Amino acid sequence: MEQQYADGAAAYLAAYRRGLMPDPELWIDEWADKYQMIPADTGAAEPGKYHTDRTPYARDVMRCLSPVHPAKRVVTMIASQLMKTQVALNWIGGCIHMAPANILVLLPTEKLSKRVSGRIDKTIKAVPILTERVAKSRSRDARNTLDTKEFEGGALYCLTAASASNLAELSARYILGDEIDRWELDVDNDGDPVKQAEARGSTFGRRAKFYYCSSPTLKGISRISDLFDQGDQRHYYVPCPHCGTMQVLEWEGLKYTDNYRMVQYQCVTPGCALIEEHHKAKMLAAGEWRAHAPGDGETVSFTLSALYAPAGWLSWTDMAKEFDEAKKLQEKGDPGSMQVFYNTRLSRLWDSAEEITKATELRKRAEAEGHRLGLVPAGALILTAAVDTQHNRLELLVMGWGEGMERWTVDFQVIPGDPADERTWALLDEKLKGRYRHVSGVDLSICAVCIDSGGHHTDEVYQFTRLRRWRNVLAVKGSSRRGRPVVAQRPSKVDVTSRGRTEKHGAELWMIGTDTAKDWIYNRYHLEEGAGALHFSADLPDEFFDQCVAERKVVRFVKGFKRIDWVKAKSERNEGLDLMVYNLAAAQFLGLHRYHEPQWSNLRAAVGQGSLFGERVAPVPSAADDEEPSQAEPSRAATPAPQPAKTGTRRSSSSGYLKRR
Repeated sequence: MEQQYADGAAAYLAAYRRGLMPDPELWIDEWADKYQMIPADTGAAEPGKYHTDRTPYARDVMRCLSPVHPAKRVVTMIASQLMKTQVALNWIGGCIHMAPANILVLLPTEKLSKRVSGRIDKTIKAVPILTERVAKSRSRDARNTLDTKEFEGGALYCLTAASASNLAELSARYILGDEIDRWELDVDNDGDPVKQAEARGSTFGRRAKFYYCSSPTLKGISRISDLFDQGDQRHYYVPCPHCGTMQVLEWEGLKYTDNYRMVQYQCVTPGCALIEEHHKAKMLAAGEWRAHAPGDGETVSFTLSALYAPAGWLSWTDMAKEFDEAKKLQEKGDPGSMQVFYNTRLSRLWDSAEEITKATELRKRAEAEGHRLGLVPAGALILTAAVDTQHNRLELLVMGWGEGMERWTVDFQVIPGDPADERTWALLDEKLKGRYRHVSGVDLSICAVCIDSGGHHTDEVYQFTRLRRWRNVLAVKGSSRRGRPVVAQRPSKVDVTSRGRTEKHGAELWMIGTDTAKDWIYNRYHLEEGAGALHFSADLPDEFFDQCVAERKVVRFVKGFKRIDWVKAKSERNEGLDLMVYNLAAAQFLGLHRYHEPQWSNLRAAVGQGSLFGERVAPVPSAADDEEPSQAEPSRAATPAPQPAKTGTRRSSSSGYLKRR
């Protein structure tokens, strides 16, 4: 029997002819209606033949994603479970069939990346026209793996956006960014991952196409919101079944009774009848997208809430019940469920600033109190300081502490200069040695200082604090892990000997639980007097108050578990808040949070005695201040009530680092 061999010339000519053929002129929605299948094994609620008419609002999105459409960037800021993933699958299938090129799919986590890649694989197997073009999966080659699928004219890569290498390895004409509001803000210190991803399509010029989809998160940090504002901001208008008025469905228009037996929508036309939910199918079919802004000329953006979910999906009644449950939890002090409802159901930004004291309120309170910088108020009995390092300056905040951890801002200074220059640190040292006049006439000195070492000048901070440990000048670094104490129980050793061992008496680094500290600070902003209250000086610059409330809590779900993080808007500064966190760490280092009435009484007596006899009295953090520091393993010393300082004495440092010099 004659063996049949492959004809290489014939295969080459067939592929060459296919390459000469123009791209099919189908729009993506037309391609999906003709070819797309929803596999039953994906767990989809409605498997089988895909029909765009089921979600008519998705048609224009797919049209804009078509290779022949002039839009370069398509953005969908919409509620969960409406159309994002299926539109992406339709787009990927249409591109593989009609205009093949490299496709890069980016997800926030590796787990989600594998899940989406598996769904893409099942869709390819369910659509014959795609099965013919995508390489078969074989055990001995890597043409079709979990994250890579080769096809005629290119390949599809399904990766995580959390790695800079994934964003820099290859070029792609089509880039899908899914759930971009869950991406890292800065990937491997290389900048915004959205910008990095778009750089992969720069060689394709105007033929490149980017599709970003996500539900929004927090105001000021949401990427999908920024991209939506960059586009023409399209909203879906539907006609009222009674009067025909075109309108956008908003949550405020939903009306329902306490028992949810009547859930209807109020038309925007005054006096018009309420709209029943069974009218929604006809309303969606007759709807149209309308732009609310001119946009940048290359970005088309869409937004849609779950109120538009087709019949049989999420109902208005379900949404009303979900909202009321979230409202009850919010009233109990847990706003997380309400944030999730706003983000995933209403496709709206959540602004947690509504729940915290605003900067304007803090500023008005400071003006009313009239406290001035440079003078220690009567209630402040001991001073701490905090230093924040920036690329061209050091910022210093001195705070006074009183009974019950009541606080006053005593001094705020910006020390200009490069932190790499020793003269900048010499100027800071003079500031830290200064004394502040108490209203009783006593001069108080700073008892503990925390200096941020987490910037670009870590070595300079270590050098400065290494030589001043005896003055309680500490190098600190923030850790955002939940549950950490405000200040660690003991420091980490950061100096290494010539033998590669840690220097026992070298520089020390104290870790700070920033999330715990920020919770403590924010929870006391509303207090105007008494334990925990914060008194600002009227002399502080206006931007300082804005910085103190620059961060907000955002709820995220990591591996199915709720996590609350502190975040700030990309354009806002938070140096003021950082300085207050470091001052709180310095106060807890001294043990002030453990003080009771006897200790505070002793402090008041020390200050009062100094005023009575006209002497200069400086509170010191320990009764053993005049002794040489212990060579045992360092930990925080106990902090009894400060006594009048003795003159003519000074503690000496016994750093092993200095001995080696």
